[in-house]
Amino acid sequence: MLPWILLIASAAGLVFLFLRRLRMTRKDLVFQETLEKEEDELEEAEMEEKRADPEPAELLGTIRKTFLKADTHLSRNEHEEAEPLLLAVIEADPGHLEAHHKLGLMFMKRGDFPQAEFYFSKLVNLKQDPVYFSNLGAALYQQQRLVEAAEAYENAIALDDKRGERLQSLGQVYYELGEDDKALHYFECAARRKPKDVNLKLILADYYERLGRLADAVPVLKEILEAEPYNDEAKKKLKAIGKAGAAL
Repeated sequence: MLPWILLIASAAGLVFLFLRRLRMTRKDLVFQETLEKEEDELEEAEMEEKRADPEPAELLGTIRKTFLKADTHLSRNEHEEAEPLLLAVIEADPGHLEAHHKLGLMFMKRGDFPQAEFYFSKLVNLKQDPVYFSNLGAALYQQQRLVEAAEAYENAIALDDKRGERLQSLGQVYYELGEDDKALHYFECAARRKPKDVNLKLILADYYERLGRLADAVPVLKEILEAEPYNDEAKKKLKAIGKAGAAL
């Protein structure tokens, strides 16, 4: 009798373990099914987001088309039509350099120098470029913020000192600040970069006269007359310097 009882108990235990294991396996299967379902839902949500948002290439294409449309308006001086398009480009791509640059130039052309300064200031923070610093200097100069303008031009020249116009602009700023040594230095540098610029040579000759450096003014005036033999202003200056020298 005892063996039967043990056998029945053993069988009951095995059934219990089987049922328990089956329940645990079923629980694991349900969990796994749930997990897979959540993963599927997450993947589907990601696909929906991708379908809702333009692909990067599509977005870039849209930005490019908008920018080109704005640029076309600018070429026709249609500023009112161009401005909202450029702003839309910047909203879509806050780092769009050309859109900022075009807006800055547009406001410079319209005489709105504070707005031009705003966009050029943003530009130099986005990229250290001599053109952007030069344009910022021009916007500041037009507002007669000469010290800040000089700093902007200095930054431009530190990046690229080959542009004579940039050197001349800085010379003009220092001239208006009353810093003669710096002004003369940059006018001389500009004249070396622009050897055929007669007007710049006349400015340089004037500066030499102003500082009493007549001996330095003479060769500059002679260079002008070699290029333009009938330049009356250079002739008069050279004659006046000759008289002053004779008087001495």
